Amino acid sequence: MEPPSRQPIGFWTARAAEAVRARTRGALKEIGVSQPEWWVLHQLSLHPEGVERAAVVETIGPNETPAVLDSAIDSAIEKGWIEAAGARLLPSEVGAALFERAAALQHALQAERMAGITAEDFATTITVLQKTIVNVGGDAWHW
Repeated sequence: MEPPSRQPIGFWTARAAEAVRARTRGALKEIGVSQPEWWVLHQLSLHPEGVERAAVVETIGPNETPAVLDSAIDSAIEKGWIEAAGARLLPSEVGAALFERAAALQHALQAERMAGITAEDFATTITVLQKTIVNVGGDAWHW
């Protein structure tokens, strides 16, 4: 195997993304939440006074299509996790409790991903990936 400095970054970033996404989605599914629903619950946790539906879709937008996000919002409303007050979305008590459970799961998944990785190595990796994205004309933005 070639030394890491000679291996293709595109290959490894794609494999990492696939592995992390599959693990995260599988773990969330076990507690009855899709990843897009998690993103919606997370956004509402940041805005307990409510937030416009369009703002939620716009903020999460780089992660998924608007149709998937609208479907996740509609699903969360149907399940009673969020309430719609006009165009504003508010977390329900059930949704807030589910968010806490899913957030604890996300923290456990992050600890799992970080096993054997120092905070410094993680920060360096993120910095390198952000620079790589910018270097090829991409947008290294995250909400």
